Amino acid sequence: MENPFLRYFDFTTKTACVTGASSGIGRAAATLLAGLGAVVHVADRDSEGLETLVASRPEAFRPFVYDQANRESVESLARAVGPVDVLVNNAGILLYEPLINLKWDDLERVVATNLVGAIGLTRLIGVGMIARGKGAVIHTGSQLTFNGAECRSVYAAAKAGISQFVKTAALEWGPLGIRVNCIAPGRTLTAINRHLLRDPEQYAEAIKRIPLGRFGQPEDIAQAIVFLASDASAYVTGQTLVVDGGWVLP
Repeated sequence: MENPFLRYFDFTTKTACVTGASSGIGRAAATLLAGLGAVVHVADRDSEGLETLVASRPEAFRPFVYDQANRESVESLARAVGPVDVLVNNAGILLYEPLINLKWDDLERVVATNLVGAIGLTRLIGVGMIARGKGAVIHTGSQLTFNGAECRSVYAAAKAGISQFVKTAALEWGPLGIRVNCIAPGRTLTAINRHLLRDPEQYAEAIKRIPLGRFGQPEDIAQAIVFLASDASAYVTGQTLVVDGGWVLP
């Protein structure tokens, strides 16, 4: 007998847009959504990474090269994608730099990519969702919304801003049939954190902070993203779901 719960994860009639899709969490989310039947618009600055992803499932992926820090590029992506059922606003950059050494251009780019561009794309894609009376938006935030970390001040501030934005967008768009949520990943084995694997001392120190005793895999985060994109979370909006192995608990 077929499990009726599985119908909540049937995306065969749905379209999605995943940004930052060429690697890491975005790639894992796009791959999982495609595996569940969705047609997925995949967007990133990394054209070679997108080509590799599309080659793995050409019938499901629609690539678009863009830069989330650039207004015209974000607007072009929104026009190319058109109406979608799911937006996974995952594109982001992390700058490790002491606050006192931050260059103004770097500060602006981190905020433009992680906060302004993410809000702008949500607004543009949201127009189509509002017209259709349905949609799910999921942002990739960070555990740094809840705790500090040296040399990541601007990144942490931008990601905390996303969590606050999600609350307001959920209030405004809930009556229109649209849910807006955020995932806050902890230490995950993506390019941003792989440097820790080359430093046994830093790695051991990081692992001690994680009750589950390991770094997350991109798939761990992608599975939570797909839950928030699916009908299984039909009564969930305005939330930041922490997926960090318990890092923020101590």
